[in-house]
Amino acid sequence: MSNGSENARSARQPWADRWLLDIMRERGYELANTVQPANSAWEALEAAGVNPDEILRVVCDVAGSKPADLSKLGPDDAAMLSPALSQRYDVVAVRLNGRNLEVATANPLGSNLERDLAFASAKNVKVSIASPTAIRNARARVYRQGLSGSSRLSWVIPQTPLMPSAAPTRGIAVDTLDRIVTDAIDQRASDIHLEPQDGELLVRFRVDGVLHDVMRVPPDVTPLLLSRLKVGAGLDIADRLRPQDGRAAMIFDGRPVDLRISTLPLGERLEKAVIRILDASSTKLDFETLGFTAHEQGQLKHILGASEGMVLVTGPTGSGKTTTLYSALLHMKSHETNIVTVEDPIEYRLEGINQVQVNEKARLTFASALRSILRQDPDAVLVGEVRDVETAGIAIRASMTGHMVLSTLHTIDAASAIGRLADMGVDMSALAGALRAVIAQRLVRRLCSECSEPISAATIPSEIAWAFEQRDTSKLRGPVGCAACRGTGYRGRMVIAELLVIDSETQALMSRSTHRLEFLQLARKSGMHTLWETGVERVLQGLTSCDELVSNITPPVHDAEPHYENIGRALDGLLDTPASATGATPSESRESQAGSALVPARGAPVRAVRELVIPQHAAVTQGWSRLVIAPRLPSDGRPRVLLVYEAADRRRTIRKAIERAGCVALEVADGEAALSYACRLRPDAVITDIALRKLDGIGLLQALVVESVVEHVFVYTDQRDSALLEWARELGAADAMTIDDDVELIATRIRAKLGTAPVVRRVS
Repeated sequence: MSNGSENARSARQPWADRWLLDIMRERGYELANTVQPANSAWEALEAAGVNPDEILRVVCDVAGSKPADLSKLGPDDAAMLSPALSQRYDVVAVRLNGRNLEVATANPLGSNLERDLAFASAKNVKVSIASPTAIRNARARVYRQGLSGSSRLSWVIPQTPLMPSAAPTRGIAVDTLDRIVTDAIDQRASDIHLEPQDGELLVRFRVDGVLHDVMRVPPDVTPLLLSRLKVGAGLDIADRLRPQDGRAAMIFDGRPVDLRISTLPLGERLEKAVIRILDASSTKLDFETLGFTAHEQGQLKHILGASEGMVLVTGPTGSGKTTTLYSALLHMKSHETNIVTVEDPIEYRLEGINQVQVNEKARLTFASALRSILRQDPDAVLVGEVRDVETAGIAIRASMTGHMVLSTLHTIDAASAIGRLADMGVDMSALAGALRAVIAQRLVRRLCSECSEPISAATIPSEIAWAFEQRDTSKLRGPVGCAACRGTGYRGRMVIAELLVIDSETQALMSRSTHRLEFLQLARKSGMHTLWETGVERVLQGLTSCDELVSNITPPVHDAEPHYENIGRALDGLLDTPASATGATPSESRESQAGSALVPARGAPVRAVRELVIPQHAAVTQGWSRLVIAPRLPSDGRPRVLLVYEAADRRRTIRKAIERAGCVALEVADGEAALSYACRLRPDAVITDIALRKLDGIGLLQALVVESVVEHVFVYTDQRDSALLEWARELGAADAMTIDDDVELIATRIRAKLGTAPVVRRVS
């Protein structure tokens, strides 16, 4: 065969590195004229007999790059570059130093390789050279799979062609969207945010609950990319003025992945889109993997083994409630059980479980679907959320007639769930017979096992250091950041939970009370650990950090916090009160001070001394587990007024007015602590805000009035809702005013109620 025929045949080869043949011919390599068909020009030259080292030297010389050392690459290096980008650009990552990424390629003169790869990876890219075979072998070692030339991702729903007049840009939009989704799945992202900014589209991934900037899409590609996304989700690409929601399905690396797409108009025909990634194969649904302790797992499995009852999971949006419920369903699933769910929306499709999607337009609500499900002979039922009294009532009746019912509720902790259901209008006696357990949970990030390092107890933030006093801190660890965790210091998340098991004592309490504090105290007495206590244990075990704990779980109010100001002196007066003041003997007085709780004094009036449940962390002396409503203290004749405001400047302003009215002012910053101190100090009046931490002003008002702890409770707030203020008055507030009223007005009204006289200051 002549050289002309050889050249014609090689010219027909679709090689991206065809330039290499011309360079080799120019440099006198005759074998470049005898190449046969191959995957690339480089491999064709090797097959023709050209020394591989000579090819490598020529390519390095032409590109001005150095040879790459791929011998040490392995699975630990997979995090440097996603497999999707490695396959798409036919490269392999060699080294990552901060934002500087070195990649090996066999085609350094490929069209805009460094620019495109830098854009896609959001890193500064530098190339080195290796043969195609070496790159392919290294990639197989790194990603533990033989990557073929086909795309890893394909959309299940047929795609309608986009604007034909922009064919080149359309192809870029399609490739860019596929690359974004692929990279997000590789990085274990739960959500993709597409946000228009300055004409571009900012792409952010939520990984382990935290958003990270990933890349920016150019202005000419942005509208086509969003149109491509809408088509895949079955949305109207022409409607940019209304929010839209849709779903899409795809096959990724041979496994199904679902996407939930939501668009939001921002004005000026701009749209923000969020893609929720539902990849069931990446989530292992079992209690141990989620992070439940061995004791909690044992309790849950025992409860789920019952034939009937109700289990509720509570927590804010994004706290993993659905994942916990799915884990419970899979634990219960067998060939002998019929499990049906009603959800909105269905997060994951579970094999062997019948899942019903709520459809409001078809009048298929939680309540109506639940009624129909109960006629399907189920053994267990999952109700996505208890939203109203009708759904709650049906679920409770189902749980009392031979069905295990699982559902979710939005409350801050487990003890609040009972009060929340009571507020809905649920029959408490029926709930007491149905409810088996309430799980409250949060998600915190796990420290990266590759790079976390031991830390000293001295690094614990001062505001929570009290929680670690006299504890073993030898296993404390902190985040560092490496390639495996993409520099964050964290990899994966775990559940922090509190499990309230409903026993006979709790059932009895439900028949006479719905106060959260009482259920919390009873549960702690039975051995329940609160969210905060469980989180502290995880920090002490070196599984997460103090910063991550505080970011997700509000620390309980600690007695040593400075905003209690002059409370301590008043308590000293309470504990040092002579026995004659309460009617107790000296021995009884000493006994009450030394015990684990204040005890009623002998001979004291029934309404003057009685027990009230209070969380242990809010007690003034560590170790008290009960709170006693103490008798009133003797005073110097000036009424004592407790001020309950989170803002210190607001407390100071009111305090000055109260003192001018001839009162002694005591100050506290949250509702739970206010209730604790009110019971112990028995002030003559309380002035409270409505928006408080731990226990809001309405809850505090109810507790103080119902228990007759304080006769006069005044509400003075920046909440200007007249209905809310009227409600406070109906609940027993002596008065309810807004900060629009002069602070002297509330001092005047307290003076009128308590019969005090203003302080007259002498002027010399």
